[in-house]
Amino acid sequence: MTAENDPDTDSLRLTAEELAFLLSDPQSHADREERNARSNRARTERRRSDPAYAERLRNDDRLRQRRHRAKAAIGRPEREPESPVPLPALTAADALRRLEAHLEAAATPQAAQLRRRADALQRYAAAFELYRALSDRGERPTRGALAAAFAARLGLSLTPSQIQKLRDHVEGFARPGGPWHAG
Repeated sequence: MTAENDPDTDSLRLTAEELAFLLSDPQSHADREERNARSNRARTERRRSDPAYAERLRNDDRLRQRRHRAKAAIGRPEREPESPVPLPALTAADALRRLEAHLEAAATPQAAQLRRRADALQRYAAAFELYRALSDRGERPTRGALAAAFAARLGLSLTPSQIQKLRDHVEGFARPGGPWHAG
């Protein structure tokens, strides 16, 4: 067996990245790191001082994530739309009363914190009503649909993360043992 065909010598060969690292100038590497650090500091300062710039960066990041998810989804079968969580036929006032009673009985720090926030409880009751109305079509309401319903019916502009949190809580309260369990 010759040294050229020996499998052990293959493990001793350098990859292209390793070879490039060994041949690179250490000073240029340090200069590049310093340049990157200065750039990051400048971007952070501008993001703090310029809300429009910060919003543009966030929008660009969301767009990049959307493109990444779309690219990753190529070739995969489309997901079936999720079914909505069944909610009982309650008015917003009844839903609010059930939620308040549930929170009174719960002995968790989260329940105690939520009991003190009447505005949050009202928002959950409104989310219950909107979720129920939007899920009549048999599909789980999207965040966009919930946000549009909040804006149209209640005049509230909520961020996507706030809408996501509301939807998650409505669905959580509809689980067995929750105040809005339909069973």
